[in-house]
Amino acid sequence: MKFGILLPTRDAVMSGRADPAGLLHIAERAEALGFHSVWVGDSLTARPRIDALTTLAAVGARTSHIRLGTAIFLAALRHPILLAYQLASLDWLTGGRIDFGIGYGRAGEPAQVHEFEILGLDAGARIKMSEEAVHIMRRLWRETNVSYKGKFHQFKDVTLEPKPVQPGGVPIWLASNDVEPGLRRVGHYGDAWINNIKSPETYRVCWEKVRAYGAQAGRDPETIEPGAYFTVAAADKNTVDEGQRFLAEYYNRPYEAIVKAQPCVTGPWDEIIDRFELFREAGARMVVLRFAARDQLEPVEACAEALHRRGLLR
Repeated sequence: MKFGILLPTRDAVMSGRADPAGLLHIAERAEALGFHSVWVGDSLTARPRIDALTTLAAVGARTSHIRLGTAIFLAALRHPILLAYQLASLDWLTGGRIDFGIGYGRAGEPAQVHEFEILGLDAGARIKMSEEAVHIMRRLWRETNVSYKGKFHQFKDVTLEPKPVQPGGVPIWLASNDVEPGLRRVGHYGDAWINNIKSPETYRVCWEKVRAYGAQAGRDPETIEPGAYFTVAAADKNTVDEGQRFLAEYYNRPYEAIVKAQPCVTGPWDEIIDRFELFREAGARMVVLRFAARDQLEPVEACAEALHRRGLLR
């Protein structure tokens, strides 16, 4: 099992502290401590944060081998030709270290609907727009003189350079929890799967469905990488309480409502790692950790120490 951490690009705005050096230092420490990857979230106006791709470019310049990903990115907010160009350039600049996680936002959430409206886009079409973007980007990464006619985009004779360093293009991680259309989408189109599934048993069932959909589409299911995304508030009760307050402020709603929608793992590190092991047994091979804490460096260090102790970081 591989472990990555989410960089606090949202907290950098929420806290009001202008500390780019501190943000980049977290990524540098993650690499030094043996984490597999660092990830960033994405939002335009609903949850203001430092721009995702700009952040990954800065992190790429300060690191040498740790992978760099988005968890997750609202691809439907961007034109796919421009997005394909940005990602290919980023992959080239970082020596082929980019993973691109795509999500869709929450249906009907006013702040997220507003993000689409201010760009003249229909939030109700965001999933279909994202699917079309995946097809367009992959063709632009693999081919020259690409022409395309879809529901949302039409163009002729487009060639993008540079191409991504990674053969076939930047790996695309598709987000889906335990909903059938999303699992089918991952099986048909995803290089990897990312989710907020709370139960290892549910994860196992969904992973088998993803594999079945992949085989149905003529793919080798072994080529799809299964991941999971967790929010963590570890250690003593005071730290857990701080994490709950952090999340309530982050989402602007009660903590009790948040944990109904996504996995928030709390307790001593050994218990938390035991929880991760259950997901490994259910099929997960990659875990992205978001720490619910104002001081992000401390839990990164503590998590690495616990994972090293269990032989899970090298």
